[in-house]
Amino acid sequence: MSWHMNQNSLERRRLLKLAKEYRQQGYEVTINPSPEKLPSVLADCSLDLIAVNGKKVVAAEVRTKENLTLNGSEDLRRISKSLEKLPNWELELVITNERRKSC
Repeated sequence: MSWHMNQNSLERRRLLKLAKEYRQQGYEVTINPSPEKLPSVLADCSLDLIAVNGKKVVAAEVRTKENLTLNGSEDLRRISKSLEKLPNWELELVITNERRKSC
């Protein structure tokens, strides 16, 4: 099953905010890129977002702490190893959690 099918609404909201932030910085952003839009070494990786600005490419993953610990570390290791093979690509991991209301 695809990781994106398990993405919760908090992660989705943060992903949309992250996409907006990258666009404001002049990046071309693709949310949930299809394997055809990725280099072959990343074709089996399910990325939340790619942001391109010239030669620099950021692959981003947005997770809650809970989803990060479920099965997230293994696929993040796989993504990281794949990105090592690609010059000018970097991984941004964004951890998001619900804010606790203060008294």
